[in-house]
Amino acid sequence: MAATIKGRIKQNALLRRERRLLIHEDRGVMTATESDRVSLTGPANISILNAPNGNFAEYVPSLSTSSVQSTVLQSANERSEVSQSPFTIASTASNLVTLPTRSSSSPSRPASLVAPIQAELGPVMIYLDYVFPFLFPFYQPSLLETGRQWVLGLLCQNEASFYIAASLGAYFFSIVPQQDGQDMHDDCKALVRNKLVEQMDKALRSIQSTVLAMNHRGAAQSPLLEKARIMEEITQLLIVEVTVRTNVEWKIHLTPALVLFDEIFKSHGIDRLEPSLAILLSALPSSIPISTPHHKPLPYTADQSTLVFFVSLLLFVDIVASTSLGAPPALQSYHHSLLSPQADGNCRVRLENVIGCQNWALVAIGNISALCAWKRDAQQYGNFSVVHLVNLAAPISQAIEEGLTSLDFDAARSQTKKVSASRLEAYYSRLDRAIDGTVTANVTRIWAYAAKIYLSICHSGWQTNSTDIQASVAKILSLLQTIESLAQLRSLSWPICVAGCLALKSQEDDFRRIIGIMGQLGDFGTVSNALRIMEAGWSFRDTVDGNVWDIASSFGIFGSPALLF
Repeated sequence: MAATIKGRIKQNALLRRERRLLIHEDRGVMTATESDRVSLTGPANISILNAPNGNFAEYVPSLSTSSVQSTVLQSANERSEVSQSPFTIASTASNLVTLPTRSSSSPSRPASLVAPIQAELGPVMIYLDYVFPFLFPFYQPSLLETGRQWVLGLLCQNEASFYIAASLGAYFFSIVPQQDGQDMHDDCKALVRNKLVEQMDKALRSIQSTVLAMNHRGAAQSPLLEKARIMEEITQLLIVEVTVRTNVEWKIHLTPALVLFDEIFKSHGIDRLEPSLAILLSALPSSIPISTPHHKPLPYTADQSTLVFFVSLLLFVDIVASTSLGAPPALQSYHHSLLSPQADGNCRVRLENVIGCQNWALVAIGNISALCAWKRDAQQYGNFSVVHLVNLAAPISQAIEEGLTSLDFDAARSQTKKVSASRLEAYYSRLDRAIDGTVTANVTRIWAYAAKIYLSICHSGWQTNSTDIQASVAKILSLLQTIESLAQLRSLSWPICVAGCLALKSQEDDFRRIIGIMGQLGDFGTVSNALRIMEAGWSFRDTVDGNVWDIASSFGIFGSPALLF
């Protein structure tokens, strides 16, 4: 069976190459030999503030020599500045993937050349219908918010993104348990996974080429839309890498994405010396003429929806990454303007719409990361003060307690408030399919109690027998029983791991059982890695030096920091 599949894959690959050559000949696109291949080596941890003269190329994995035959992609300076309307995908961009159909294929072109792309559309639909919702179960924008149409536009921006989605969809299908209880053959899984890795490497080469072109021109002179798309493509690759690979040098992807985030806001999103999401979105090109009078808020364009999603995602990933690196979040200076209640109420980043957790809990975790970094540095330089530590920890603790209280208040108020909407309005606004407010409240509580554990460790050291810590662990275990969706459970890798690392021996099986519910889907994401970290920590629980060991130590127990989300 494996030999047959390999033969078919090789045959389909030849057909795809032949089809691409025909397509490129029709367009007058020339092919060339690319003499560089991406090396997965790069800077491990570089601050945004140290990007000299906007030179972003040094933050992307370098190229090494190896002959690879590939199609020359359109250079970055030819990217279109034309934005999509709210009800169209990026079909006007000059670098879209052409998807031939039976009706559009010329009579002289063999029908067999059309078949491969139609076969690959199946896995792409699996990605759109199942994979993306599994990775981001809380992201459910309504039709009036243009839904998730931008996801398809993102895949159509370049061939690499399209084939990454197709391969990821096929890989997801390969690990889903079959109806007869039998798993897919191991050889088949290996073939699908190898194809995914191949497409990820191809995407990395494409991003490298685009960044080099932008760097040659200068980031400051590059259009906003171009920089935004590069940031989005890098972040997409980061998510895929962390999702399917256990040990991955994720910093080589996160660092350039954060550098571009900072460059984008500083160049296009500043209002009165403060970062502003509203100003940034207004700077994107729009298909609606400026002279068109409109007195009501306009729905986001596809480019605006994409940027809001990835701005939210990068703020979240940066916070989670800081806990593993033992450093302040690189984007912490943006938290007050973009995440705090004092931010623009009409255009504030709402992480609960993407991650399921309200802003205040994640801001608190970012502040604790900064506090842990301060404590470590103060101890290293001999100017540590317990009194100062207590004073710095107090407002963080107060913010967490006030946030938990507000959740209880909102729950009581929502019981007396009824949503009145017609069936039609409920359909197009997705009120009938929206995430239950109780679920997001419980998800936020789980993150908040994990933050309390994190703060207690920073304040008092690693103490598994602490009354406060064990109260939070018990709360998290109880709240996890309310999470019925496997996708939502997958998104809680970080708080599960924090609580599990501080669990008592009698609670170990509870955490094993919770993660065991995921089955093989636990390998699609970071939840299985979270269990590995917990198991390793439990094995030498009694020998840990509580004054030295912390969350960053646990997340780096296998030699490199783990990124859990």
